Amino acid sequence: MKSERSCKDCRKPFLGTEAAQYGPCCRWKHREQRAKKYIWTADCDQVLRDRYDGTIKGRAAEIAALLGWPTWVIKRRAAELGLTYHLDPKPWTKEEEAFLLEHVGTRLLPWIARKLHRSLTSVKMKCRHMELSVRYREGYTLRELELCFGCDHRVIERWVREQKLQVRRRGTERTHDAWYVTDRDLLRFIIEHPLAFPLRKVDQFWFMDLVTNGGLVRKALQAASQDESDHRAA
Repeated sequence: MKSERSCKDCRKPFLGTEAAQYGPCCRWKHREQRAKKYIWTADCDQVLRDRYDGTIKGRAAEIAALLGWPTWVIKRRAAELGLTYHLDPKPWTKEEEAFLLEHVGTRLLPWIARKLHRSLTSVKMKCRHMELSVRYREGYTLRELELCFGCDHRVIERWVREQKLQVRRRGTERTHDAWYVTDRDLLRFIIEHPLAFPLRKVDQFWFMDLVTNGGLVRKALQAASQDESDHRAA
C-alpha cells in the first residue's frame, strides 16, 4: 500500500510504499549507486600530490602501504589527477603556450589538441606544468565542487537544498537531469555565505582563479614566462 512519505534527501512529501526512501525529486541521484571501497578525500589527494613521483620505482607502493590500499588504486588516482610521468617528445613553442593561455577553460581540451596538432595527453600535461585549470567553464559538477571545496557531496547537496547555492540543469529543467553550477552562482554563494565552508580546505589555486576570474594567476604565469625568456636571451 502506498502512503504519503517524506523524501530522505529533501524532505519533500511524495506517495510511495513503506520501503521507499526517496521521492521522484531525488531518486535519480541514487540509481545504480554502489558503495565505493576506496574513497579519496581531499587529505588523501594532498598526500598523493606531495609524495607521488612516477620516475621513482616503488613510490606508488609506498603510498599504498601508507594508506592501506592496493597499488593499482594509487596509480589510477595519480593518472586522474595528472600526476603520472609523461615525456613529451615535441617541445612547446611560445606561440603554443600563448594559444593555451588564451583558450584553456573556454574551449574543450580535445579542440585545443586538434588546433595545436598535439595529443590530448600532451595538452593535459602542459596545462599541469603551467598550473592552468583545465575545467571547461560551462559549470562545475558535484564531483568538481567536492574537490574544490574539499568537502563531502552531502555538504554541497545541503547547500542546494537550503537554496544557498543555485544549480542549473543541463539542457532542460527536468528534475532528473544532471546539474551544474556557474562561476557567477558560485561567486554569489561565496560572497553571501563565506562561513559555510572552511577556507583552509579549499583548493587555493582554484579559489584564486575563481575570485579573480583567472586574472592574477594568468598575469603571474605570463610574467614568469617572460622572465624565463629574458634570462635565456641574456
